[in-house]
Amino acid sequence: MKKWLLAALYSAVLITVFIYRDPIMDYLHQHGSFPVLVVLATLIAMFPIIPYKLVIAALGFSFGTFWAAAVSWLGTMIAATIIYALAKTVLREHGRKYLGRFKTLESFTLWTETHPFVSVAAGRLIPVIPQMAVNVFAGVASIPFWLYTAASAIGKLPGIFLYAFLGGEGMKHPFAAIAVIAGYVLLLGTMFFLYKRKKLSA
Repeated sequence: MKKWLLAALYSAVLITVFIYRDPIMDYLHQHGSFPVLVVLATLIAMFPIIPYKLVIAALGFSFGTFWAAAVSWLGTMIAATIIYALAKTVLREHGRKYLGRFKTLESFTLWTETHPFVSVAAGRLIPVIPQMAVNVFAGVASIPFWLYTAASAIGKLPGIFLYAFLGGEGMKHPFAAIAVIAGYVLLLGTMFFLYKRKKLSA
């Protein structure tokens, strides 16, 4: 029942934002300074009632690719840091016990701790992996803060640029949008190929 209520709330918020998208955008244009937009992006990343990819694209449509990417990147980095800190200080002990109950998760955790930078960066690049899960998992696992931050900062950039560009320039420059998407897919394919190659040689 709770899942249905959450899904209903999620749908209601999306419908409301869609219906009132023009007044919302007008308000942000008039009152949305850069710090305000970063705070809003941070809150949405921490409490993802609206899919963050849609937020990035909407910012791209309203403010252009560069500003949308900058706001989205800063917002999601601040949120990722806060969630990581909470997971590391509050959830770590219980999280380790939970991971230890499953052999597959325990093995994955050990591999992640052996290859922390690559693991976090890959988790940021792959679009189907929930970013909140990466934040919490990194905090529970023994991944150093600065390494986690650097890997997150680099790993988030391609995806954020992709959605900001599609929102800001996708309709105006369809061929450029196709090229950007192809480049992102190529990056993911290269990463997967290198991973498989390293795993086979290990």
